[in-house]
Amino acid sequence: MFDWYKNKTTKSSVSEPIDRSAQVRVIGDRASGKTAYMASLAYWPNANSSSPVQTVTPLNDDTNELVENAQNILEQGLQLGQTDLKVSVEDVQDYSLSIVLKGQFSWKEPKVTLQPQLVKLNINCRDYSGEFFSDLLHKTGDSQLTNYLEDCLLANGIMFLADGTSHRKDSEYANGLDKFLIALDRTDISKIQRRIAFVMTKCEQSELWVNRHKPRELAQARFPQTFRKLQAWQQTGGGQVDYFTTSAFGVLGSKYPEPNSVRIKRDRGGTSSCIKDPKRWRPFGLVAPIYWLCTGERHKELDKD
Repeated sequence: MFDWYKNKTTKSSVSEPIDRSAQVRVIGDRASGKTAYMASLAYWPNANSSSPVQTVTPLNDDTNELVENAQNILEQGLQLGQTDLKVSVEDVQDYSLSIVLKGQFSWKEPKVTLQPQLVKLNINCRDYSGEFFSDLLHKTGDSQLTNYLEDCLLANGIMFLADGTSHRKDSEYANGLDKFLIALDRTDISKIQRRIAFVMTKCEQSELWVNRHKPRELAQARFPQTFRKLQAWQQTGGGQVDYFTTSAFGVLGSKYPEPNSVRIKRDRGGTSSCIKDPKRWRPFGLVAPIYWLCTGERHKELDKD
């Protein structure tokens, strides 16, 4: 779950950030990289001085533990353990972050100051296990699954993470997404206009990295059935959809970039890997989908970051 708590525009100075609010849930298959995504976002290693992201700050104990995991596990070239399927929604770890973006003039509201204003995103994220997604395909009438779906009803944004190299599971993703959206539509009396961000992870892999700046085209080529489901949902008035590429580890080099990761295994479920050179660990694209889910706008600089 992502929560942007406040919904106001500050009009006085750069020292008073603009806050945006939304509630978002993250879903994805077991190996989609949800926890690695959050750990890299919370840790924010080797920050680029030219990045539009000014700071990423952990706000609670669960998130501080996640940062420690990034330091003690990921940075040592090890893998994070899989997230356990919890008994109830309340038992799922709840990560809380504050992301501050540097001053910029991209907002649509009339300007009342010539100074660029900071943008602040306060985020809460519940890290659901991949079993939640697979249960959508194989279980019906399960009370825990029902509780998770009811929790998702509170969201006006969904982040659907998919390992970009798991394209052979496209039909499963499309079927799971279809059941998820049908379940939401059947039980949602508020009829919230939602946004869905389809986020392809592990894009440090060479075949993905070369197309990282064309996320829509990449999604359509690698996940055609899932892409069609999302487009149909949007065309029938379900909400908005957009596409993103991310990498928790990034790449090494600029002229001839190579993944900053060591592959442990690769199968139809995707790629498992660990970081190769922690000293040059720099994630790619982690904040861009959050910004869009919060504002409904693309941030050109975040799309490059």
